[in-house]
Amino acid sequence: MSVAELTESEQVVLLALVGLMARADGRVSEVEMDTLQELREQIEPERFERVREAAAALDSSDAILHAAGSVMRSAATQIIYGVLLGMAIPDTIGENEAKILERLATIWGLESPLEG
Repeated sequence: MSVAELTESEQVVLLALVGLMARADGRVSEVEMDTLQELREQIEPERFERVREAAAALDSSDAILHAAGSVMRSAATQIIYGVLLGMAIPDTIGENEAKILERLATIWGLESPLEG
């Protein structure tokens, strides 16, 4: 499964989480900007604009994490978690990023690579 194959609501959660992760350490890194550009290229342009607007409407971390709970397909949660982990690892995973990843692992019942 790829990002393009996620449903529109799953893509909304993905973009909202990418934004949340990007803001988690107080700065947006080059890797985080590259991740957003890659997502823009993988999602059809008209759909990307709708998804981006819907993601922006999730105005708090609680709202974003609540929306993440609506993603039920295992393949979708793995894709989304993989994108987030991939953007966090190159810059060293900060404490706030780790908390978000741990919370998502709990919400989705994933085995967190951060434990241990």
